[in-house]
Amino acid sequence: MGHIERKKRDQENIRASIINAAIDLAKSEGWSAVTIRKIAEAIEYTPPIVYEYFKNKDDLIHEIIIYGFQKLRQMGSENLLKTSDPREKLLALSLVHWDFSYEHRELYQLMFSLERPLPSSEAEKGAQLLKDIFNRITGQTGKELDILIFNWVCLLNGTISMIMQFEKPEYPLEEKFALTPRELFNRFMERFINSL
Repeated sequence: MGHIERKKRDQENIRASIINAAIDLAKSEGWSAVTIRKIAEAIEYTPPIVYEYFKNKDDLIHEIIIYGFQKLRQMGSENLLKTSDPREKLLALSLVHWDFSYEHRELYQLMFSLERPLPSSEAEKGAQLLKDIFNRITGQTGKELDILIFNWVCLLNGTISMIMQFEKPEYPLEEKFALTPRELFNRFMERFINSL
């Protein structure tokens, strides 16, 4: 490996370690506690090194959101190959969102925060796939198709958010509904998909 390739690989590794350190800090202290100084300490570099890769915290957060959507899309792509039935694909995508939200809770909360807009380039990549699936299920096009997709997104994220909020010892969902939170979510999504 030549000097240029090694330098590029080292830069990619530092960039990835900055992103991972920010996510780890968010897991332990929350996103509001993530600072460039704390990230630099975590990766054992000085803050100016972090600024070589990201202009500021907002720039870093934007990159983390894009990273999250790429990771979510990758998980979805892997699951979509398991079936050709569009309803099963839509349920699989729904469950991928669920699994992602629980495996990467802090990242999911950042990605779907009301404080930040969705990165349009990442949203567009997922939108075409959804349009194809919903069109195959319903035959709808245009605005009607967009409304159905919007309904799905609202149900998906709203249900995940509400279940996360109610998953507290004082409100045991499993006892109340005799279902695990994932099973409860699955029922909501199946009901929606069957209504299409």
